[in-house]
Parts: sequence; C-alpha cells; structure tokens
Amino acid sequence: MITTAGTQSQGCAWLDCRARRSLLLSARNSYWLPNVDATMPTTSTRTSTRRRFNRRRFLQLLAGAGLALGGAAGYTRLIEPHWVEVDELTLPIPRLSPAADGTRFVQISDIHLSEYFSPDRLSDALARVRRLAPQWVVLTGDYVGHSAESAQGLVEPLRQLGIPVYAGFGNHDHWTDRPTVQRYLEAAGATILLNQALAVADDLWLAGIDDVWSGRPDLAAALRDIPSRATAVLLAHEPDYFDYLIQTDAPVTLQLSGHSHGGQVRFPQSEPDAAGHYSWAPILPKHGRRYPIGLRTIGTRMVYTNRGLGVWPVPIRFNCRPEITLITLRTA
Repeated sequence: MITTAGTQSQGCAWLDCRARRSLLLSARNSYWLPNVDATMPTTSTRTSTRRRFNRRRFLQLLAGAGLALGGAAGYTRLIEPHWVEVDELTLPIPRLSPAADGTRFVQISDIHLSEYFSPDRLSDALARVRRLAPQWVVLTGDYVGHSAESAQGLVEPLRQLGIPVYAGFGNHDHWTDRPTVQRYLEAAGATILLNQALAVADDLWLAGIDDVWSGRPDLAAALRDIPSRATAVLLAHEPDYFDYLIQTDAPVTLQLSGHSHGGQVRFPQSEPDAAGHYSWAPILPKHGRRYPIGLRTIGTRMVYTNRGLGVWPVPIRFNCRPEITLITLRTA
C-alpha cells in the first residue's frame, strides 16, 4: 500500500511537472508570436487597402491631367491668339539717306479675316498701331481665310487708321479671289504694290511682288523704276523667297514677309535656332520653312518674318503670340 501510494504520488508529480512545462512553453511562444486578433489587418485586408489607395491615386492623377489639358486647350484657344505683342526693331540700312534716317513704320501680316478673326479684333489691333505713330503701314498679304468677301472687313478699320497703307498679296488672297480682295483694299484707301515700287522717302523705295506660291511674282518689274543709288524694302509674302533674292544684285536691303505665322505652335528647345529663338515649330507651310520667324541676316541683306495677327487653319497659338512689328530704319 505504501509502495503503491508513493508510486501514485510520484506519477502525479511527474504529470504536474509536464503540465507546468507545457504552460511555460505556451506562454513563451505566445509572447513572440504576433497577437492576431480582430483589431489587426490581415493580409487580405492590407491588399484591399492598397487597392483602394492605388485606385484613388490613379483617379487623382487622371483628374489632374484632365485639368492640365483643359487649361492648355483654353490658353491656346482663348488667350494667346488674342494676346497681341508689339515687337520693335531697329535695323541698319546701307545707303540710307540722311533724310530717311529714323524712318518708322509698322508691318502687319496674315490677318485672315474669318470666323477666327473678326473686323472688331482688327480695329483693336489698328488702334494700337495708331498709338505707335508710324509714318506708314505695310501689309504683307493673306487678308482672308476661305472667303474673299471677308476682305470687306478691312474697309472700315483701315479707313479709320488715318495712316498711309501699302499692301501686297498672299496665297490665300489668290486661292479665294485676288481681284475681290484687291477691290476691298482699294476701297479702304490702301496702295497696292503688285510687282511695282514707289518712293516713300529720299532714296528709300518700297517695292512689292505678287505671291510666290500662287501668283506671278516679277522682281525685275517691281524694281524697274528704282534709281541705282537708292535702296529698297521689299514686300514678299513667302519668306523663303529670300533665298532667290540674295542671289541677285537687286537694290533690296530688307525683305518683309509673313505666311508662316511663326508656326503658330512652338515648343521650347535648349539650343537657339538660326534666328536666335529657343523654340521650334513642328508644322510649317511650303515656302515658309527656312525663315519662318523673326530676323535673319545674310551678308548685308535681311529678311524679317512677321508672326501674323490671325490664325489659320486652326484657331490656336502656343508660345507664338500674334504680332505687330514696329521697324525703325537707321543709316548703317
């Protein structure tokens, strides 16, 4: 009996020891293992949260991109085409007489009267021209977009200008109906320079040729009456005509052109182009790709390409504001 009781007592002690060891191991393991309960996110919960965050972030980025594109579209359509800039140039002219030294005049080009550019906007631009007080104004073509009758919108604004106006023609004037455009220009009081020239100061002549692309330009006829001692400013709608001009001995120091609109859309670039502009145009018209914007000088001759007042064929501008050019001639 004593032996049995002792054996039972030892067995109970052994079982009790095993139980205590098991409890200790359980406690130790539970200390190091994560306490997974209802308050901590599981793997599936974290994945769901990440998905919601990614979706929200994507929608935010999409909304931001939409606002940026909408703002850019609004700027190129509603702001920059109306934001006319006055560019002032002082140009040295060889053989310019003392009487003509300091001559000041304005160049306007590519008005493109249409649904994109109204006579009222032309009147506003010419009001700025009047405040500049030039001696005369030259127009270097493309008065209309797709209808020659739109040139009727030239009449009142030019009449109210009260400054002598000299005009040449562009390709759009020919493509619509040049005689109709010419009729309205003459009704406005403009002097047409169609392969001809006239003296605007002592030994300073203003000449104009017909459109290079669609007309019949005749430089010899335009310069026929100019004395050999004089110098001339030439109106030629397409700027790339300059490549032909510099191969001649014509007494032309300065060619004034338009046609290219500067490209209307110009993207920034790190290096300047040949005219010193840190921008480039992805689309340029025929006969307007070599000298599309600004001033270029080759030898003693210069070509200046005005960016135009209007827009065509799309009513947008970016980094290429519409332009009025005020030019002062000085004796070289």
